[in-house]
Amino acid sequence: MQTTHLRHLLTAGPALRFAPPHTPWSRELRAVVQRLARIERTPLTVTTTATTTADGLRRERLAFASPLRGTFHGTVTAPADVAPPLPAVLVLGGKNARMEQLTGETPPDFPDRNVAEHLARAGFVTLSFEHGIGGGLDEERRAGRDEGALLAHAFALTGRSLLGALVGDALGALDVLTGHPWADPGRVGVFGHSLGAAVALHSALLAPRPLPVCAASHLGSYPALFARLLTGYEGAVLPGVLEYADLADLYGALAPAPLQLQYGTADSFLEPADARAAADAVRRAYASAGGDLEVHELAMGHGTHVGHAAAFFTRTLAGPAAAPADVPAQRIHFDVADRRAVLDRVDAALASGHLTQGPELARFEELSRTWTGVEGVAVASGAAALEIALRIVGVAGRTVLVPVNTFFATAAAAVRAGAAVRFVDIELDGLGLDPDALRAALDRHPDTTAVLPVHIGGIVPPSLTEVLALCAERGVPVVEDAAHALGATLNGRFAGSFGRFGAFSFFPTKVAVSGEGGLVTCAAADAEQVRRWRDHGKSAQGSTLHDRPGGNWRMSELHAAVGSVDLERFGRTLAARRDLALGYDELLADVPGLRAHAMPSDARSNYYKYLAYPEAPVDRALLKKRLRERHGVALAGEVYDHLLCDQPYFADTARPADAEGPYEQARWFARHHIALPLYPTLTRAEQTRVVAALREELS
Repeated sequence: MQTTHLRHLLTAGPALRFAPPHTPWSRELRAVVQRLARIERTPLTVTTTATTTADGLRRERLAFASPLRGTFHGTVTAPADVAPPLPAVLVLGGKNARMEQLTGETPPDFPDRNVAEHLARAGFVTLSFEHGIGGGLDEERRAGRDEGALLAHAFALTGRSLLGALVGDALGALDVLTGHPWADPGRVGVFGHSLGAAVALHSALLAPRPLPVCAASHLGSYPALFARLLTGYEGAVLPGVLEYADLADLYGALAPAPLQLQYGTADSFLEPADARAAADAVRRAYASAGGDLEVHELAMGHGTHVGHAAAFFTRTLAGPAAAPADVPAQRIHFDVADRRAVLDRVDAALASGHLTQGPELARFEELSRTWTGVEGVAVASGAAALEIALRIVGVAGRTVLVPVNTFFATAAAAVRAGAAVRFVDIELDGLGLDPDALRAALDRHPDTTAVLPVHIGGIVPPSLTEVLALCAERGVPVVEDAAHALGATLNGRFAGSFGRFGAFSFFPTKVAVSGEGGLVTCAAADAEQVRRWRDHGKSAQGSTLHDRPGGNWRMSELHAAVGSVDLERFGRTLAARRDLALGYDELLADVPGLRAHAMPSDARSNYYKYLAYPEAPVDRALLKKRLRERHGVALAGEVYDHLLCDQPYFADTARPADAEGPYEQARWFARHHIALPLYPTLTRAEQTRVVAALREELS
């Protein structure tokens, strides 16, 4: 019997259960829930259909228009005699709950079912809506079968889940409640009973900030509920979740957010000993994380103790609003669809056994051409891209000129290729090589064999035109360090297409990422040379003969899978970065003492960095500390705070130091600029907060 197989699977428990420490475990488990839930979030359009006041309560009927679900209804309930804004609770009933009963508009069929009414009378704004799993299927063809179970099976055909759909609705409703004029957006909690408790749990796991949760009549272990007791409901579980976590683990992942669990010793759907063991597991998780947990084992059936629920929310939502989440300097985000695309491609690579230089690499290289305009060869890193280009140029024993303000890897690649590195000052318009300083350096170093302009912060500087002309006059190849500049243009021409070579980085901090990876752009004749250098100097692909001392500079199929998915969405990424930069331009226009870097008219940046300059002298380290500690705002890293000539490697007297400074323009820039956080998931509210914090600290 297949039941024997099922018992074997369920007895084994979570095969991939995460281990402490708790915080990373919680973060990883939330990511699993997000992936399994496959929520397709779309904003709800809200219309108020009626507002009434009766028996001390105000009720507002809402119509939600969802592109996925269609039209469904909800009700906001609040005390009539208390001025808003008030603490708020999203109320999620069980499978058979009816909205009018939850809100008290009609008498409840069970005394404790009107939870929203009880909470409203206790001083909360509540929002309730129906799950929509009853009455949608033809009754005759349904033939008495449970509609929710049929829906759960049908959702599974698409690789999705009914619970994921319900959580998507709940997260949309949370957004509505948080933005409602009666509600205090900083004091919001979630209540759920039975199926609603499962929805509340998973919604809180996926919410953007910690929320107090009260969960009633949904506790135990999945093996007991679905195999031994046979009381588990398909709509209350994510398919595949037991590979990673049992129900108690999911509750534990909410820590340290406040959590109240209620279960009844007379609940026919649960087993007291199993529920008690699960509660103990949640206690251990909360003890590890130092969280706020209440567990109530009650002499009741499959119900809710509304008094305990009201007292819990009164305590946890009292006092000032919760502080908003920090604004980080960087936020790398792959949504569920992108992550699944990466996983599918990695799975295809693992299934094929072709883990490097395969079809995914070819896809990555083809996609990159959209944003460079020329052929590209993928390599292991941006530093590898530079070194390969310089080895092909042949710089060993000769001079390479590098801007004095750039990342260490630019100069280090030339050193590894055997060159003597000399530095050149920058200009302050586009932050590129200063043409006058370059001309003087070329005169001083007639053996110069390559010049490496760098497109700092994602700006292709107009000075590059004169730099290219100077190098062409002297027959000196140009290798563009375009690590910051994918998609950036000068006069409509992409970064990486101006010199003999361009070098790009796909490190996690860059505008497009592959984890680790780089790209060399060049003419077709040079591309073949790059391919040989990246693969140990093989004279041809697959050959066992080597005609140069190449390196292991290949990009793996696994990194190419990440990179190709990111390049497929790069048009949206670029548009978002540019829109956010315009937002900062507007917000900073009236901030005294701070000016944005003026973008050259011929350049179109990708805004790898959004640069600004405090007009008065400022201790930048202290400013960053105060922004972080007082406002929860982290500035991005500078580009750069130390000049190359001051790096220990180049300043060491045991090595030839470049004493051709003083590099006045580069020093001014390195000391004075700041970089504001900017990434596609940054919100307008977060931008406003960043600028407000800067205004306060610089005033």
